[in-house]
Amino acid sequence: MEKGKLITYTYLTDEQLIEFTLEEMGRIKKLSDILDDDEYKKRVCILNQLIVEVKRRNLYIKKPLLVSRILKR
Repeated sequence: MEKGKLITYTYLTDEQLIEFTLEEMGRIKKLSDILDDDEYKKRVCILNQLIVEVKRRNLYIKKPLLVSRILKR
């Protein structure tokens, strides 16, 4: 697995960061359903960077919202 570039998401507002993180989770779920391993691995790296930024800002995603986004897509 090749190393991806580190992308900073400091330009996003807190709300945009959370929304973008949730959208990325949805993309990963769809990729896992269609078994696209290469794109899945790239997206997981992006998601990890987003999660790091969420934690760095001391934010959290409300559990009901997170569960509904993961299960309904």
